[in-house]
Amino acid sequence: MNGINVFLWGCLILATLLGMFSQGISYFLSENSFKMSPVYYLTVLTLISIFLYLSTSVLLYIYYKKRKIEEVIFNIQIVITLTLGMLTSGWSLFVLAMWWG
Repeated sequence: MNGINVFLWGCLILATLLGMFSQGISYFLSENSFKMSPVYYLTVLTLISIFLYLSTSVLLYIYYKKRKIEEVIFNIQIVITLTLGMLTSGWSLFVLAMWWG
C-alpha cells in the first residue's frame, strides 16, 4: 500500500469517526474547551466530516486521472467512499437537524 492509499484511507476513517461520534465529541469539547453550546461544536464537526468525504472523493478522482491509482482499486475505493459518505453524512445531518430543532 503506497502513501496515497494510506492518506485516503486515513481521511475516510477520520471522516467516519467524526460523523458517527460527533455528538459525544461536541459534549466533550463543550465541557473541556471553550464554554460554548455543544450545538456549535456539532455543526463544525459535521461540516468537517462532510468536507473530508468530499475531498477524499475529489482526491481519488485526481489520483486516478494522473494514473497513480489503478482502475480496480479506484472503483473499490470510490464505492466505499460514496457509500460511507452518504450514510454517515445523512446520519450526521439528521442528528444536527434534531439538535437545532
